[in-house]
Amino acid sequence: MLVKLLFLSIYLISEVRSNDIRLGFVAPSSRKIYGEIKEADPALWKRTDDIIINTPHNEVITAVLVTDLRDDKDGEAFIESGGVGLKSVTIGLKSPSILRGYKFEIEVYGSDTNERLYSKGGFAPYSGDVQYARKF
Repeated sequence: MLVKLLFLSIYLISEVRSNDIRLGFVAPSSRKIYGEIKEADPALWKRTDDIIINTPHNEVITAVLVTDLRDDKDGEAFIESGGVGLKSVTIGLKSPSILRGYKFEIEVYGSDTNERLYSKGGFAPYSGDVQYARKF
């Protein structure tokens, strides 16, 4: 029991220290619509940036993944507007303090709302024109 409690406390401490964002999930039909590493050099002020990502055509966002790539993982990333299920997302990035920069990897995935899977086990929408085989 003590071992389980120790592992749980280590897990919770590691989760609290990380400012990574994991929203939604990457489905097999999803494709990456944005993937870039954003980096800011140290300055005499706190570095802040807003990243606006819009989906093309009929797609909606299915997943937003933001990973802090610095060793100390003390940069701040947050969703300002939009997100999963919408056509755009605005991600805010902040350095932890003055004379510090940040380095984040941002990945956004989307899928087409009109795309349907017509295979065995997949989703096929119901249509009123259904013909049934005759049995003699």
